Amino acid sequence: MNTAFVVCETTGQWIADFVAAVRAAGLGAELVTQPLEPAEQAQLTEVVDGFVFVDDVRDAEAVAEAIRARTARPAGVVTAAEGIIASVARAAELLGVARCPASVFTVTHNKFAVRQALAAAGLPGPRCALISSAAEAASVASAVGLPAIIKPVNGAASNLVRTVSTVDELAAAYRLLAERLPLSEDARYHRLVGSIDPLKVFLVEGLLRGPEYAVDVLVRDCVAEPVAVVEKPLIDERKFELGMVCPPLELSEKDTGRVLAAATAAALALGLDNTCAHLELIDDAELGPTIVEVNAGRPAGGAQPVLLKLATGIDVIAEAVSLALGTPPPARGTGLPVPVGYLIFYAEGTGRLVRVDGTDEVADLPEVLDVVTIVRPGQLLTDDQEIYAVNVLAAGFADTEDLAALHAEAAKLIRFELEES
Repeated sequence: MNTAFVVCETTGQWIADFVAAVRAAGLGAELVTQPLEPAEQAQLTEVVDGFVFVDDVRDAEAVAEAIRARTARPAGVVTAAEGIIASVARAAELLGVARCPASVFTVTHNKFAVRQALAAAGLPGPRCALISSAAEAASVASAVGLPAIIKPVNGAASNLVRTVSTVDELAAAYRLLAERLPLSEDARYHRLVGSIDPLKVFLVEGLLRGPEYAVDVLVRDCVAEPVAVVEKPLIDERKFELGMVCPPLELSEKDTGRVLAAATAAALALGLDNTCAHLELIDDAELGPTIVEVNAGRPAGGAQPVLLKLATGIDVIAEAVSLALGTPPPARGTGLPVPVGYLIFYAEGTGRLVRVDGTDEVADLPEVLDVVTIVRPGQLLTDDQEIYAVNVLAAGFADTEDLAALHAEAAKLIRFELEES
C-alpha cells in the first residue's frame, strides 16, 4: 500500500480526521512529528500506521529527507497545522509531490502580503499599514483611519486582535502585543515572516462594518468551487465567534452570490491551486464583501467541517486531503433540509485545562445534534486567543434569537476547570 505522510507540529483532533481521509483514499498514513512523550505516542499509535521523527518539522529539507528514507515514492504530504503549511509544501516540492507552490502559502500566511496581493488584483480591502513601535501610532492612524484593528501579521484564532478608536489606544495596543506575543507558545511568532519580525511589527487595518461570513473554497486545476456561505450572527464584544449558521437565515440569493464570488476571486487572486482555503469576510457597507482573513492550505477549524457536512453533504476535510494528494474527489452526500447551527464555547481566564464538565447535559438538549470537544487536559487556554473549546451542532431553531437562547442555555451547563500554568 502506498503511503501518505501527515505532518504535525503539535497534536490535535485534526490528525485523526486527516488520517481517516487518507485511508478512505486507499492509502496508508504515517505521522511526521518531532519526538513525542511516551504517553502521547502510545495514544497516536492507535491512529496512524507509523511514525517518522524529525528534530524540527519546520525544516522542509529534514522532513523531505526523513520521508525519502522511509519510501522512494510517497503518495503525498499533508497537514492542517497553520504554522507549517508553507514548509510542508516545500517538503512536498523536494519530494516531487507538490500540488500547490510553497511560495503561494508563504504569501498567504503573511496578512500584510495578502492585503497587497488582493489590492493588486483590484479586490476591495481596508486601508492598512505596518506598525513597528508605539511612537508610530499617530502616523499609522493617519494613514489607516480610526477606528482600526491591530493584529499579528501571521496570527490566527483572533490571537491578540484588538479594536482601537484613538491614537493612544493604538499605542497601548501595540505595547500589549509587543509584551504578550513573545510569551506565546505558538512557534510561528518566533520566526521571521519574510523580513518582518512578528514579535515587533504588527498589521493595522481600517475597521470594516457589516455582517460577517465564512466560505471554504476548493480549488482543483485552477477551477475554484465555494462550498457554502456560513453566517456569523452571534459575535461578542471581543469579536469572539459564538454562533454560526449554514445556510444563512436571512441572506438573499443575490447577496449570497456576492459573498461567494468575493471568496472565489480572492482564492484565485492569491494563486491557490489544488488546495483549499477558509476565508472570512465582512459585507462592508461601503466596500461590499471584503476579505478579513485567509487561511490557505487547510479547511475551516474547530467543528466547522462538521457543520458544513451536515448542511451541504460535503466533507471539506476529505476534499482537502484529496486536493493535497491528487486523488479522485471524494463522494458527496446530501445536506439537511433545514439550517444547521454551530455554537462555540470558550474557557474564561488563562491556565491549563484540567477538565470540561457538562457536555453530556448539553448533548441531551432537544435541538442538539452533536457535541465536539477539541481541547484536551493539559492544554494551555488563554483569553488572548479564540480557542474553540466546546463545539455544539444544532438544528430546529427558528431564528437568531432562538440560536442565542440555546447558546445561553448551554453556556450555563458547560464548566471548564483550569489550573495556573
